[in-house]
Amino acid sequence: MQTFRTGFAHPLDELRDEFDRLWGGLVAAPPLHGWASPPARSAFPAVNVRETDDAVIVEAEVPGLDSGAVDVAATGDELVLSGSRPEATETCAQAPPGNGERKQGVTWHRRERGSGRFERRLKLPVAVDAAKVQAQLVDGVLTVTCPKAPEAQPHKVQVRSV
Repeated sequence: MQTFRTGFAHPLDELRDEFDRLWGGLVAAPPLHGWASPPARSAFPAVNVRETDDAVIVEAEVPGLDSGAVDVAATGDELVLSGSRPEATETCAQAPPGNGERKQGVTWHRRERGSGRFERRLKLPVAVDAAKVQAQLVDGVLTVTCPKAPEAQPHKVQVRSV
């Protein structure tokens, strides 16, 4: 079946897309299955970073953690979120090392929620004033407000006429 393109895509873009489609199918084919790079492990915690005129705001998802389980450190243009997520409680049974294993009469069929220590280092778009950084944890969302360092904030320059 012949297809017609109505967009303004460059022919080389179309060729690149076709190669990507073919390579994706080749790598996933049975003889080469496993050659593809493994899916990237999702970083924990997931974050959103936004910038305003006077601050950088980082929102991190840390469900199930309280403020004592999370540490925040800022220096220059780097923010470090670290802490610990406890292992499964007795009501969920102690976590075995892998899926399908039995421990204390419980068989785990899927374990996607990680536990243990975590650390996430974020490079911020500008330098921040580390002494004024504030963090707040509400409903599993950690919001870190990082005021920009004075030298990183825009300054209005007066133009003089001679």
